[in-house]
Amino acid sequence: MKDTTNLFIRIHGMAGGQSACRVAGLVAGRARINLLSPENAGASLGAQWFATLIGRLRTEFPDALIHGILDCRGRRASALAAMETGLDAVLLDDDLPDDLKARLENLGSRSGCRVITALPDPDRIYETGDDHLPDAELDRRLAAFLAG
Repeated sequence: MKDTTNLFIRIHGMAGGQSACRVAGLVAGRARINLLSPENAGASLGAQWFATLIGRLRTEFPDALIHGILDCRGRRASALAAMETGLDAVLLDDDLPDDLKARLENLGSRSGCRVITALPDPDRIYETGDDHLPDAELDRRLAAFLAG
């Protein structure tokens, strides 16, 4: 069974988030679940959309340790909005100037929001496919991935 502590599960909506919480909880008990937004979601969908989704998942799965990570690459201003909404981390471009990164990290630390400039290795990112797979298939595929 794979450790979910350093695994990022990319979701595109409630179905993917629910599947991640159900399966990771069954496989690993009170697992830490790192839910990563769609690519560039900060620019396209917004921080509030993702924060609302994470909040609903936390309500539905109160025993899960859910960490929401918003992909703000392409729009740095989304990181500030994410920090205000209570998300746990923001993903920014890796070419972020050091002084700007330090300022954002300082602001984020006040609200408990980490600044990430690099994703983990691709084998530590699970793409749910909840944007195109039927809901019934999501749990099966994630369970197989975590078991492998």
